[in-house]
Amino acid sequence: MGSALFTSVTGLLANQRKLDVISSNISNVNTTAYKGSRVLFQDLFSQTLEGARAPVGNFGGSNALQVGLGTRISSIDVDFEQGTMNTTGVASDLAIEGAGFFVLSEGETLRFSRDGSFKLNTNGELIDPGTGFYVQGYMADERGEIDVTAAPENLVIPVGAESIVAATQEARMVGNLNSDSEIGREVNRSIRVYDSLGTDREVGLTFTKRTTQEYDGVEYNAWEWEATFTNQDEPPVTHTVGEGVLLFNESGELAFDGEMDNGDFVPRPEGETNIEITGAQLGDLQSFPVDPFEFALDFARMTELSSSSDVSLSRQDGFPRGTLEDFSIGRDGIIEGVFSNGLTQEIGQVAVANFSNVGGLERDGQNMFRDTSASGTPQIGLPNTGGRGTVSGGVLEGSNVDLGTQFSELIITQRAFQANSRVITVSDGLSQETVNLIR
Repeated sequence: MGSALFTSVTGLLANQRKLDVISSNISNVNTTAYKGSRVLFQDLFSQTLEGARAPVGNFGGSNALQVGLGTRISSIDVDFEQGTMNTTGVASDLAIEGAGFFVLSEGETLRFSRDGSFKLNTNGELIDPGTGFYVQGYMADERGEIDVTAAPENLVIPVGAESIVAATQEARMVGNLNSDSEIGREVNRSIRVYDSLGTDREVGLTFTKRTTQEYDGVEYNAWEWEATFTNQDEPPVTHTVGEGVLLFNESGELAFDGEMDNGDFVPRPEGETNIEITGAQLGDLQSFPVDPFEFALDFARMTELSSSSDVSLSRQDGFPRGTLEDFSIGRDGIIEGVFSNGLTQEIGQVAVANFSNVGGLERDGQNMFRDTSASGTPQIGLPNTGGRGTVSGGVLEGSNVDLGTQFSELIITQRAFQANSRVITVSDGLSQETVNLIR
């Protein structure tokens, strides 16, 4: 009777702990990226009343006679199943789809979390607002190139502070040069491009009809072109900064773009720059851009047909100074900055950690985990590599606690607790009857 009473006490204690876990799960049903827990039991020692015996002679053998001495909690496991993904539209909200954890740092201390409800502080650093821990990742250099071999560092997204420019590298011309133009007829245009400081520079273009030009045994219709730049000196000085010849076939399509060399036409290699403005040609400036300022004029989409001349600049890839206005984070964790001048540039990339045994992690409060000897060292790297999941921006992961399951477990645990309580009551009653035998 005594052993039955103490055995039931172990059942009460174990089911009380399970009730605590269920209570915690239910209370965190709306906690961002919360991972529910489950309780597993195992039996305690068994008292052997009679050991097992093997068959001997006329005796057929017998099994052991054992009485269990109760139960205990074998493990409280964390369920790392994926939670639901909820769209928020907030650029700094992140969620991991698949395995992995965000890496958070406070100096030398690293913590790991599935909760991606991050914010920017006054310094533009991406942080967990609940703890003040910094989100770790890989920063890009001034050219937007990310060194993923470097050690992870605090991610900084300086909205409103960072500025970039883009020097023109290619300017694309489109339109038509009138095939009916007389020899010597000129067509004048001007285009606006940008140097490495983001300063706009106006370049004049003059197309001049010339006699046909022979190349490789074929006669082509030809136009000369000249590019000029006028600086802001007093008085202004105009410099020729590029020139060449365009050859058109009998269908009016551009056949070759090149230059004359001792009376012979020489095609220009594709992509080669054909405009060069030196620092001296820019004039008397307080600050000089990259010297020389070079870019390529692309005439591939121009035609020579019997129609009025309408040459224009289709596009050029330079931009004036722009400040960082917004950002977005893609599935690969790359932070893409959007600048006021229309440019986009990579700012950094979010780091994700994974573990050999995620079940070995310890909860550290505030939706964070810490690594242990059981979990192994964190394997920190890029999203969607090495078994790590993808990162989604503007999304938060919900709790993976299922209320239906928890209520079912609650009923089962309640019944188990009541049953163990009933055994204690019965044991107490039997003990009382035993005491009454001596009256």
